[in-house]
Amino acid sequence: MLADTRSPNEAGLRRDALVPRLVSVVIPAFNAAEWIDASIASVRAQTYHPVEIIVVDDGSRDATAARAEALGAHIVTTTGGGPGGARNAGVAAARGEFLQFLDADDMVAPGKIARQVALLLSTGADVVWEPFHHLVVASAGGFEVGRRVVPALGDDVAASLLSTRGFMQIGAVMIRRSPRTDQVRFVDDSDAVEDVRYLVGLAMHGARFASSDSGELGLLFRQHRGPRHSARPAASFARGCAANAMWAEDEWSRAGGLTSERRLALGEAYAFAARQLAGADPKSFRIVADRGLAHGDAFLRHLPSRVRWLTRVVGYERAESIAVTWRRARQSPDDTTDRREAR
Repeated sequence: MLADTRSPNEAGLRRDALVPRLVSVVIPAFNAAEWIDASIASVRAQTYHPVEIIVVDDGSRDATAARAEALGAHIVTTTGGGPGGARNAGVAAARGEFLQFLDADDMVAPGKIARQVALLLSTGADVVWEPFHHLVVASAGGFEVGRRVVPALGDDVAASLLSTRGFMQIGAVMIRRSPRTDQVRFVDDSDAVEDVRYLVGLAMHGARFASSDSGELGLLFRQHRGPRHSARPAASFARGCAANAMWAEDEWSRAGGLTSERRLALGEAYAFAARQLAGADPKSFRIVADRGLAHGDAFLRHLPSRVRWLTRVVGYERAESIAVTWRRARQSPDDTTDRREAR
């Protein structure tokens, strides 16, 4: 599926396909010594060459950099600013025409890079994407392939990427460096959901997206309870989702293009963030709630039915306050569920 269906110069693409293109794999890493060997090995096992591996060590206190360097990766050092800044530093050091981002605890199946390079060359797209698989802890130890996640992108790619149904892991895509993509950078903020913002930004800047879904394994997203570079508390993640929605809404409003599809995506993002922030960050909650309520039903439809009913009776802020009190009353004092968001 292409967001822009303009036909490329097919003869030129055939000539291009004969010339091997360097792919730069950028791996931001923080205290990832436990995982980095498998991540790099998965890149080394690719059927496509040439590939350069850039590991951005973002202030690790373990042997991440030493292990990566021993495996032949080019090391870039940053000072703990987070995955957004680390990825930007990796891109600045990259020499390849194509970019593959890979988190240090994830892996890529052997044919992933070859498949996506071929599609970039044959379609003239700027970004190719595909479904990804979860790697889950196996009962006998180790990891096994679990759920397959298939993002759903509609005609408005940016709106789709902002919504839950269009969410994709950054490692599931490959990007062609060009004037349309080079101007987009990852935001560097402690609350940022930087990978979503980056992909939405690419779509907003006219990047053409194509799906490389072949049914084969591609990105293998490892689910574990160890430390993650991009992990953050629930309230921080919610503020990042809200910030993405506010940024997107402001960009669309300036361009005069706040369509019904975009309002629905914004309503969903604001509703999720508001529910997470209610009771945890009252100041941010009020800001997000006001932005959401301005979209009327596009916001309200994403709330639980009981909260929608209470909103009609006592208003949204009071309805959420009641819901928070009810949830806390039901929560066991021994409940230690980890509410961090992985990405």
